[in-house]
Amino acid sequence: MSQTASSTTRRKATTAAKKATKATKTAVKNTAKTAPKTPQGKKSMPAAAVGQDAITMLKDDHKVVEKLFKEFEKAGDAAYAKKRKIVDQVIAELTTHAYIEESLFYPTARKAAPETGEHVLESVEEHHVVAWMLNELKNTDPRDERFDAKMTVLMENVRHHVKEEEQEWFPEVRKAMSRGDLKELGAKMEAAKSKAPSDPLSLSSAKA
Repeated sequence: MSQTASSTTRRKATTAAKKATKATKTAVKNTAKTAPKTPQGKKSMPAAAVGQDAITMLKDDHKVVEKLFKEFEKAGDAAYAKKRKIVDQVIAELTTHAYIEESLFYPTARKAAPETGEHVLESVEEHHVVAWMLNELKNTDPRDERFDAKMTVLMENVRHHVKEEEQEWFPEVRKAMSRGDLKELGAKMEAAKSKAPSDPLSLSSAKA
């Protein structure tokens, strides 16, 4: 091979290598632009660790139960199977709700806002009544003439309870606790739901 041909071959090889290197750098640069950035010194927090606002969580639970109440009220007199199913859902929802309130929310709220102490005590007593009513509904046949009457009284008690909580003392707790503390408490309450008993009489308020 002549010296000229050899020089030409080397130049082509060098040019190709430079193009390949440039293409690699461009690809790396584009990847860096599109990749999500995390501020130095900070680690992204898992979504589950952030938690939901504790008061918002309880209000959402209230809405779920109220929806079930309305479904029961709209069910026909002879819709025994449907009403049995609704009542069983209400029992599960209210038992879990009462559990996270009694074990976590009430003690924390009372400590953060001491002026709510009397409201908390009243709420626990209202839970006591509701727990025993839930137990009776659990063991009453929907064809029993007392079934609808028991459910009506339960709904009246729970609606009164919800109104007092949401209007009279939840606002005081929100003022006393920071958003971060409420979200941290909400995360603990969410995790505690899996530990809630299925039997209403297993609630601490039922034994008081």
